[in-house]
Amino acid sequence: MKSLFPAGRILMQTATVMLLCCAILSAEARSFTISPDLGPAPKSPTDIESAKIRHLHLARLMEKPAAPPEEPEGSCRYESEILTPPPTNRIALTFDDGPQPGKTEQVLDVLAQHGISATFFMIGKKAALHPELVARVREAGHQVVANHSWSHPNFHELDAAQQVDEIVRGDALVSQFNGPKLFRYPYGNATCAGNALIHQRGYKIVGWHIDSCDWAFERSGVVARKDAHACGVLRQYRRDYVGHVVAKARARKGGIILMHETHTRAIRQLESLIEQLIAAGFTFGTVTSPEFQASLR
Repeated sequence: MKSLFPAGRILMQTATVMLLCCAILSAEARSFTISPDLGPAPKSPTDIESAKIRHLHLARLMEKPAAPPEEPEGSCRYESEILTPPPTNRIALTFDDGPQPGKTEQVLDVLAQHGISATFFMIGKKAALHPELVARVREAGHQVVANHSWSHPNFHELDAAQQVDEIVRGDALVSQFNGPKLFRYPYGNATCAGNALIHQRGYKIVGWHIDSCDWAFERSGVVARKDAHACGVLRQYRRDYVGHVVAKARARKGGIILMHETHTRAIRQLESLIEQLIAAGFTFGTVTSPEFQASLR
């Protein structure tokens, strides 16, 4: 029995070595191949930002109906919602979140073709990176550059000092032009402290009568059921961005329309949207036009 022990030990060692070799070869093979079972690739920064935008817009739309109207802080949070009626059959186009290379130019080209002016609520940080686009907007005629904060945060998540920083740093962009002082909150999320500072610095808060919900159409061109419910997208328009916006304009009989320079699908359909609004009997002004002043805060 003693003579068999070394042989058994040798067999066990041999088996161990073979297993180690197989493991090494397998690891080497995996290092040179990509397994189809690794799951989806990490999301791009654009996908992550789109998901954040969708989440915050939905949060605003879903939260508002449940907010107690008697609470002062609750009423402050919704300065972007315009309840006063717009001038009949008048439209004011507004574009948020620019300047955006490749898209700002497209917007300006379409507006120029139709002789329409708009208001561009620019993120200060992006404007500092693309001064040539800011200049192009200003050189395009009656286009207005307005304050959309410095870095586009959710003001509901900022303390008072952070809100001051965002408003004041964004103000540096607008002040250099000596134009109208207009402010729009990112995601429409206002605060009492922010409202007080904005008014103290001579700004008017610009909300909207019509939320185009272009963010909801962006990913596939089809609005998800939850998004459609929150945005008020009728069933027949869940695949029709232009039809949705025109239907909203008809329901409100005009108004300030919220759009974004960052959403490719909506920008591609801007010309069609303008043409259909004109066909529906609407004419165009800007938020600085006298007839829209009652709609500003």
